[in-house]
Amino acid sequence: LTGPANHDLGEFGKQLAAKGFKTNSLNLAVAQEVPANASLLLIASPQVDLQPAEVQKIKQYVQKGGNLWWLIDTEPLRGLLPVAEALGLTLGPGTVVDPDAAQLNASPTMAIAASYGRHAITNTFRLNTVFPFARQIGVNENSGWRVTRLVEVAPRGWVETGRLDAKVAFDKGRDIPGPVNIAVALERNVSERAQRVVVVGNGHFASNQFLGNGGNLDLAINIVNWLAGDDALIT
Repeated sequence: LTGPANHDLGEFGKQLAAKGFKTNSLNLAVAQEVPANASLLLIASPQVDLQPAEVQKIKQYVQKGGNLWWLIDTEPLRGLLPVAEALGLTLGPGTVVDPDAAQLNASPTMAIAASYGRHAITNTFRLNTVFPFARQIGVNENSGWRVTRLVEVAPRGWVETGRLDAKVAFDKGRDIPGPVNIAVALERNVSERAQRVVVVGNGHFASNQFLGNGGNLDLAINIVNWLAGDDALIT
């Protein structure tokens, strides 16, 4: 949340600070646990594998009712499969391809969202959002969570499980037809306390490179406000 590179979230970090949020990096190789006074934990597209002890601390945080925002790109889960299982996530392979992106002179790997679920985060949301190299996010119906699908993309597209090249095309026997859900909100009660989780199948949308596109910033701020319990600030 402080990085200046295109793939970093530094600009988003500045926006959060301007709205009164305090953010800190967390090194779970050193910290004994996720701080109990944290409003939420953000896991943003890890670049290296987490150690089993680090993963266990995240899993314990979730089991105790901690709020979580997880940005999952198409890369491997970096050791976080146990967390995905704890949330009941179903994560298939592939990248979303959206032919409608051509209308904006964008690559077909740029998924455009204009359809949102009925949820506090998105109820009044009317802006288009952009998700480069997004992945499909599903949740097991028997996971024990109340699940809301938040963002749907590529109504005329698909999940491409093969190579992404200039001749990418839908393979009926292999690819998954759209529309594709790429974000979910999860809720449950733990020890009489409401727990909130949001999983987005894309980390790029909140990065320095793409945060200014469409309503990306507004959606990201809405997600943080909801996870932090500041529902009244969602616009």
